[in-house]
Amino acid sequence: MGVASRILIATLLSAVFLFVYDILVLKPRVKRQTAQLPQKSTELQQKKSESEYGKEKEISVPERLYQNFSTYVAFENDSVLVEIQNLSFSRIYLKKFKMYYDKEERFHFDFPLELIFFSNGSALRFEMKKEGDKFFLFSDGITGYISFAGISDFVFEMDFILYGKNIAVKPVLVLRKSMIRSENSSLVSAVPSLKELNKLKGGEVSDFFGERGRYFLFLVMPSFKTHFDSLEGERAIFSGDSIAGNNFVEFRIKLFSGPKDEKELNFFTGSAKELASFGTFHLISKALVFILELINSFVGNWGVSIIVLSFLVRLALFPLSAISYKSFKKMKELQPEIEKIKEKYKDDKERMSREIFELYRREKINPFSGCLPLLLQIPIFIALYQALLNSIDLRHAPFALWIKDLSSPDKLFTITLGSFSFEFHLLPIIMGITFFVQQIITPQTSQDVSMKILNYLMPMMFIFILWGVPSGLHLYWITVNILGIIQQVITMKL
Repeated sequence: MGVASRILIATLLSAVFLFVYDILVLKPRVKRQTAQLPQKSTELQQKKSESEYGKEKEISVPERLYQNFSTYVAFENDSVLVEIQNLSFSRIYLKKFKMYYDKEERFHFDFPLELIFFSNGSALRFEMKKEGDKFFLFSDGITGYISFAGISDFVFEMDFILYGKNIAVKPVLVLRKSMIRSENSSLVSAVPSLKELNKLKGGEVSDFFGERGRYFLFLVMPSFKTHFDSLEGERAIFSGDSIAGNNFVEFRIKLFSGPKDEKELNFFTGSAKELASFGTFHLISKALVFILELINSFVGNWGVSIIVLSFLVRLALFPLSAISYKSFKKMKELQPEIEKIKEKYKDDKERMSREIFELYRREKINPFSGCLPLLLQIPIFIALYQALLNSIDLRHAPFALWIKDLSSPDKLFTITLGSFSFEFHLLPIIMGITFFVQQIITPQTSQDVSMKILNYLMPMMFIFILWGVPSGLHLYWITVNILGIIQQVITMKL
């Protein structure tokens, strides 16, 4: 059968369907489709180019259309619970994650999204009634229903079917910041590259949009074409192209609400996996998280796992560190000869440098060998920092004593004076002390007073710079420093 024949048959069947509908004045019971809803065959969408966007009648989006309505549980599985008030998401709970490490309250998104439909420039106010697994909608001249379906643990869909004679609706989606402040969230959109909304221009087409936090995401992907409209404080407005039909329209909205997990995001859309990136050293961070998970499966404590990881890193770098310490020791022994060369060629800096390097060559010393272990540790340190900041597995992971959350700074006590409060962190102090001891016992290759002062000041500088970083990072560095001190003492005695 040819394409033309198929189109003719489809047209005739559609005409028969609409004729029966008009005679009986009965809404057909449309069963939920397992296949993806067609986006353009059953939706007679208004065709507009980018340049035409914004020319239709200007609409005014209310601050919150649906308030004080009954709250329904719209969707629930083992991982999420979705509550709605009419077409507004009142809360989405993540059952497996706590809001705070010391409280049992479940993590939730608070009023993250509201759906508003406009017809002839006015917002439609729907009344909602739940029957079975469907939510029926009633408004002047338009009725319909919504059904929810789960795709994975954290991905679900809303299927809409709206009925009305010569129906034409314009969907508007209002996105709000809905996470707690510690998530440090931002509103983002894929246009198609991922950008924060404050960097977008009105009218840009969005593939999907949502809120990105430190550990969690709330994402929305409509089946209809969506434009970024405006950003007003902590809420953003997205406008869909008008959707029209003779007697009914249908469309779908896919949502993600959960942790930054690549596998789950792949169920939402492949391009969203970028949101789960750890940053510059993504691959190293992923490898470290995998190693930590493997260690934790044996020891059962994330803090102990970080200590074991520190030992493994130090063990891997042991040969380079040993060469470095021996090089420092030899350079210290050559210091008197170096001082003589400096005195002899103090008026000829170029000759001085050549003579010193010639001395290093004769004694088979590489003056830069001491830097190599440190340079190799920098990417590991940064990658672990990124993992602690973003890995959902390490969120609220306890260690021992006062260290309750390895992904946050340790808090021994808090000093409060009026509106001012200061959290005292002990681990940065311990890190600074171990760093200072390591600096003291390291052979000094220069007698320069300024260099000695710098060596003493560096630990204090690092205490200040790293005061507010996650306690897991301090635990790693303290362990590495202690192992370095032990290795240095043993090497110096050999």
